[in-house]
Amino acid sequence: MHIRRPNPRSFLTAAFAAITLLLSACQTAPPKPLPAPELQLLESAALQIPGGCTASGSFVVAFTVAPSGQTSDIRPADAPVCVQQALTAWVASFRYAPLPRATPASIEWLMVTGKRGT
Repeated sequence: MHIRRPNPRSFLTAAFAAITLLLSACQTAPPKPLPAPELQLLESAALQIPGGCTASGSFVVAFTVAPSGQTSDIRPADAPVCVQQALTAWVASFRYAPLPRATPASIEWLMVTGKRGT
């Protein structure tokens, strides 16, 4: 009686094909992130820059809008301390319509100076 040995190459090919098939079956597309809810600003205090505070350029303030509509985690841009404090107080005064979940947001403020009446 003659026992035939399996061909190692065909065994490896079959094993590789089986593993590839199993791995491809396990892969799923990542879930799409939920779109950010639309922000609706309901109220805001006036921005108050103290006299003598000098700055130029634009400043981005990042923050989070809580489901209640209040702002939190306010992160002002690198700016003079007086500008950071003014922008933080201003953004803290924002009130948005309630949201289904906390939503990251940002606002850019541009410092423009000029003579009155020009």
